[in-house]
Amino acid sequence: MSWLPLVGTVVGAAIALSSALLVERRRERRQDRIDRRATRQDLYARYLAAHAHMRTQLRILAATSGLADEERANRARTAYAGCFAPRSELEVLAPQSVLSPARNLDRCARAVRDVIIEGTNIQVQGTEAMNEYMDSMALVRTAMRRDLEVNDGV
Repeated sequence: MSWLPLVGTVVGAAIALSSALLVERRRERRQDRIDRRATRQDLYARYLAAHAHMRTQLRILAATSGLADEERANRARTAYAGCFAPRSELEVLAPQSVLSPARNLDRCARAVRDVIIEGTNIQVQGTEAMNEYMDSMALVRTAMRRDLEVNDGV
């Protein structure tokens, strides 16, 4: 009895099994990259939306006259509070290249919030804080787009 056909069959099966495992491993890695990117995309969108909502609420609050100081402060803090959850997620999922500008954006958001709490008219006296906030927002957007490898066609 010849062992050669049996050895050939075993070697062929081992090659087929290892190549199937290799292909499956590559497919899993590719899907994992796709899933991680989609998760970051969703998180970045929620983070920017939270800041947009906060900014809108603070602008409305700044334009609202006749509020007691305590009421203004409570509304401003509530508007900023919506940024906490996405910021915490960002700390876990985003790379440092996004976290650094995001931390600066949050610092600027708190400054704008504090200007509103003081009762300053953001359209007249608080423009420096708002401009710094908007500049910081642009840097965060750029960092997020770079992380997601969004091509602007340039």
